[in-house]
Amino acid sequence: MGEYEPKIEVQFPDTVPTAKGGTARLECFALGNPVPTIIWRRADGKPIARKARRHQSDGILEIPNFQQEDAGLYECVAENSRGKNVARGQLTFYAQPNWIQKISDVHVAIEDNVSWECRASGRPRPTYRWLKNGEPLFAQDRVHIEQGSLNITGVSLADAGMYQCVAENRHGAVFSSAELSVIAAGPDFSRALLKRVTLVKVGGDVVIECKPKASPKPIYTWKKGRAVLRESERKQYRMDP
Repeated sequence: MGEYEPKIEVQFPDTVPTAKGGTARLECFALGNPVPTIIWRRADGKPIARKARRHQSDGILEIPNFQQEDAGLYECVAENSRGKNVARGQLTFYAQPNWIQKISDVHVAIEDNVSWECRASGRPRPTYRWLKNGEPLFAQDRVHIEQGSLNITGVSLADAGMYQCVAENRHGAVFSSAELSVIAAGPDFSRALLKRVTLVKVGGDVVIECKPKASPKPIYTWKKGRAVLRESERKQYRMDP
């Protein structure tokens, strides 16, 4: 048989998806007379990463620890004195979701507001959904959902439970869980008793503090004996924020 230009018999697919940190492997074998040489290159003119390895007379190209910058259009050039032939294929980069920000347990008083935010990296960019006690959670009334953000206004005892943020793309999903505890308790003065007697100089000022533990925040009424006290120039009432 006489001399003839290279003919590529085995080549890589048009698209080769490769996971972040994985190893991309491209094969390219050609027949020809004289025996063709194989040259690998990137179509964009950038040099192939130094970490790349070539095997079996350059017919196999491997790129370990694959990263975003390794993605692109690659060419296998088979050449001899009679001519050359080129095979092309796209190396694409993908990554499963990975948490950047997770959610954590929250303890709130009844009627307070709750805000959670979760964020994840990934390629393609992850989408988000929310679960409550293992069931899908949707935006409604007091529940506001926007991608990785969940806000609940005026929480009630019914809102207590285990919540999950799910970040996913077509290559995988990750879950972050947190418990919402809603505290409801009547006023308790056991740790903040009023002084039974307060001495004050005639004409002086006096401050009487009333700080019971309660959830939600209580409504206060002041009395002197059985008479309800009203604010005046001499009597002022203030609630701590």
